[in-house]
Amino acid sequence: MTTIHRDELTELCRRALLQVGADSRAAQVLAEATVEAELVGNRTVGVTHLFDYLDGYRQGRIAKDSRPVVRRAAMAVIDVDARNGLAQTAFTEALDDLQKATRESGIAALWIRSSFTCGELGYYARHLARQGFIALAMANSPALMSLGGARKSILGTNPLAYGIPRPGKLPIVIDQASSSTAFVNIRRAAEAGKPIPAGWALGPDGEQTQDATAALRGTLLPFGSHRGGNVALLVEILATLSGASFSIDAAPFDSGSASPDIGVFLLGIDPTKFAGSLERLSSQFESLRNDHQVRLPAFEMTSLTDSVEVDTDTLQRLEGASRR
Repeated sequence: MTTIHRDELTELCRRALLQVGADSRAAQVLAEATVEAELVGNRTVGVTHLFDYLDGYRQGRIAKDSRPVVRRAAMAVIDVDARNGLAQTAFTEALDDLQKATRESGIAALWIRSSFTCGELGYYARHLARQGFIALAMANSPALMSLGGARKSILGTNPLAYGIPRPGKLPIVIDQASSSTAFVNIRRAAEAGKPIPAGWALGPDGEQTQDATAALRGTLLPFGSHRGGNVALLVEILATLSGASFSIDAAPFDSGSASPDIGVFLLGIDPTKFAGSLERLSSQFESLRNDHQVRLPAFEMTSLTDSVEVDTDTLQRLEGASRR
């Protein structure tokens, strides 16, 4: 592992994106989002996932020079067409409108459609929570997971995240996939020739497998059996409500030239409009931690560090990509 300052890592990511044709705005936003994923410990969608974005630009799955179109569909509804670009840039373009709508109505929703996969979903919830709002985020992805006993992929890993503001501290953010594990963990195990735990995936024959290579040709399983599948289906419904592709119809995120065209749903809630308060929530979180010994990583992370450790081989690969 190599320790690198966040600014240096961000610059490497930005330059690598510029090398494959990303415009300057998209390169900066995605570089910052990538490094933020590393800083919060969500490395499966950090630097290693950036190479999926780089390949997406090269192969045409991500449109170059895409300009998101933001529309106020109703008083509390923001609709953004990412135009086959990045969900992160579509979000940043619409963030001011979402904040305004949330303050005006007490609660407001943002839908992003026609985008590449969302990356770290907690990024969206975290940024909205930093503005003082309670945030809920959901996104679908190309089909990688079984549902309801199906022996093939029906839904994406369809993550869900939420963020709670903490005055003077990093928001509490919970971010999890609906699958037993992230697809990238299966891919990493296959590349390393390592087995995967039972209950993660089915092989191409529709039977459970611990062979990561077979799992790549099969399908992931939802967490908690049908309960995780139920969550994934709700995510699918909300993420695609504005017309984004259903997971089963979405193009792959890691091959071909077509955009996955997936959707992201974000809900903002202004706590000042309700009888409860952030101070009341903060007091409850402190009670859970101090009086009941609740230990959650999201509770313990109160700020972001200035440096992060990155796998040395991955960092060298990124340095090479930034110079091409």
